[in-house]
Amino acid sequence: MTVLRILVADDLSEEGLEILRRDAEVEVRNGMSEDELRDTLPGFHALIVRSATTVTGPSLENADVLSVIGRAGIGVDNIDVEAASVRGIVVMNTPEAGAVTTGELAIALMMSLARNIPAADASMKAGRWEKNKLLGTELRGQTLGVLGLGRIGRVVADRGRGLKMKVIAHDPFVDADRAPEGVRMVTFDELLRDSDFLSVHVPLTDETRGLIGPDELAKMKSSARIMNGARGGIVNEEALCDALEAGDIAGAALDVFDREPLPDDNRLRLTKNLVLTPHLGASTREAKRNVSLDMARQVITCLKKGVALNGINVPRVPPSQADRVAPFLTLARNLASFLMQVYPGRLRSLRLTLQGKLLLSAKEPLRVAMLAGALGCRADRPVTPVNADRVAEEMGVRHHVETSTLKRDFVNLLRIETLLDDERHFVSGTVLGHRHGRMVELDHFLMDAIPEGPLLVTFHHDEPGVIGRIASLVGSEGLNISRLQLGVPDNGHTSAGALGLLNLSSPIPPEAIEKVLADPGIIAAHSVRL
Repeated sequence: MTVLRILVADDLSEEGLEILRRDAEVEVRNGMSEDELRDTLPGFHALIVRSATTVTGPSLENADVLSVIGRAGIGVDNIDVEAASVRGIVVMNTPEAGAVTTGELAIALMMSLARNIPAADASMKAGRWEKNKLLGTELRGQTLGVLGLGRIGRVVADRGRGLKMKVIAHDPFVDADRAPEGVRMVTFDELLRDSDFLSVHVPLTDETRGLIGPDELAKMKSSARIMNGARGGIVNEEALCDALEAGDIAGAALDVFDREPLPDDNRLRLTKNLVLTPHLGASTREAKRNVSLDMARQVITCLKKGVALNGINVPRVPPSQADRVAPFLTLARNLASFLMQVYPGRLRSLRLTLQGKLLLSAKEPLRVAMLAGALGCRADRPVTPVNADRVAEEMGVRHHVETSTLKRDFVNLLRIETLLDDERHFVSGTVLGHRHGRMVELDHFLMDAIPEGPLLVTFHHDEPGVIGRIASLVGSEGLNISRLQLGVPDNGHTSAGALGLLNLSSPIPPEAIEKVLADPGIIAAHSVRL
């Protein structure tokens, strides 16, 4: 059995490390450079980082068994997601754990700007009493603009409403009817024009880099204040300094920067009416504990069950459904792989048919699990749910998902159909007790078999003695048969012979397969590894 190894490259709470150590060997190494990370990764199945470690394409060059990169936090701009995807590596984050903490910091920055708290503190500590110079503004009745209505943006909007502020928001991915109660959706220009306080909560992408620059700042009120606790680079720092020094806006607060740590000679440090904090968004005891616990659990779930919760580059499985969906993901992957190992021919197409409410809610994860299982047997590289679509396109394999009532005897059932050269084959399966996968149909054979490898699969004549001879031959090879299931033909194929599925203690060697095939009762035999 493979011993799981996990590399933790940034700070993780002791409670999180303890969760990892229950199921894996854990090595903690902070402060690694790109070269050091590249040289360390061989042999590790998972890598966990926070914001300090940068995971580049070159740093992944020697990652021979790495299957998951976990970012304990929200932003993944310190990870080359595309490079990871090409290698079939899952990238996941923890979007829930730090949302409240980061949203609360945005509110704290807003209050600091409204009441000049940092300037007042500095003045008092310098021995001055400048009450009249530090006139603030009341938040009640002011307009709070929220740029980006993700998890953090919604926390900020909710807290703003609690302060009796008018809340408006802009997010091109949120329809007006999906906005939080009491939040009015507006255009980007309207957001800039009408906000008294503007809080930024969008990810850093090619589209959002420099999103708020000279032209955007010029559209804001001269009394407006802006807070950025999302990512450095979204607000143009030079343009912000110019606007503050010219009095085009009244104030700003930044928790994130183009370069971190902020250089000593950076212009931001000398600009007035600007509050600076050293990337404190998720820096609370509660958040650090929560992101550590969430990431540790997610990584173990991914390594042991193949379910990527909060995946960035794979279809998302809701955490509330993970335990119920995970066995079906394994089943879809194993059944697709089973077909590829039993039937020859060039794979031309795959079709996944789903029955049941649970499976319909996980169509995309099941589709890529099927692709990974099928293509993994035919591609010249490792195939995972991350790169399965890419590999399918390169190999010219068509695929699609549909829903139908397949068999009324089952609540949830999936069927995988293949076109291999010009021949079609299909297999159906379900899960019993939310854990045990079952193969219930293979072409015209009906059965109740557990699709777990290694397997010996035989197509044989339905006559006395065949199964006994197969079992004797397997035993003579020193292999133990843990389970044996027979597939019987359905009513329309009574002369089709029989199907045998033997779960073995270890894979049957090729020379033993030749001995099985030498039996006159055997039509075909295959060694299947799942």
